[in-house]
Amino acid sequence: MSSNPADISTETPLRYFHKLSSHQTDSQNAELFNGDVDFGLVVKEAPLCAHLNLRGSAQDQSFVAGIEEVLGIELPTEPGTYHCNQQQAIYWLGPDEWVLVSQSSAAELEAELRQALSGHISIVDISGGQTVINLRGAQSAVQTLLKKSSVYDFAAWPQAEKNAGRCAQSTFAKASAVISNKSDGSFDLIVRRSFADYIARWLLDAGQEFGCRIEG
Repeated sequence: MSSNPADISTETPLRYFHKLSSHQTDSQNAELFNGDVDFGLVVKEAPLCAHLNLRGSAQDQSFVAGIEEVLGIELPTEPGTYHCNQQQAIYWLGPDEWVLVSQSSAAELEAELRQALSGHISIVDISGGQTVINLRGAQSAVQTLLKKSSVYDFAAWPQAEKNAGRCAQSTFAKASAVISNKSDGSFDLIVRRSFADYIARWLLDAGQEFGCRIEG
């Protein structure tokens, strides 16, 4: 057995849910379930990526400027909003707290942020404890499922823009998640790894009336 960390394979929390659906298919009917159009809901788990919890003062201009310098994204300071680019997204969690999700290396990104920031700050790598799930499909199906999942009125949110949108840290199916809307009409869920299995099973059950499939 190799002791080299680079030889250790990593898997997303929902690896063994990929290609499962709320419909039981057989060879005779397999052609009915071969694409997004055949399902009212499609749940897609994102590849493993970096998750960093950031804390600092939004009133500290050096902190705000440092974040933008490293990430190329303006720090969201309006409650319940996020900003993003093609590489990463940063979500507002509270007056002095954000979560950053990035395709970059967590260790390298943390090092860059620590070099650019100073003062009373906190940067915690929480990559191993979270995953990102995208929920898309027929608009009526997505909104119905969201209503089942939470008392939060996601339908009241304005349409997201390409590089910004709304987010909320709230209950989701009796668990917790950071939910955000996307410009293509889909929604992202940032969930804890320990909740991922439960939420996947809940989504398959709650989305059964529309047909729900999980992909990776």
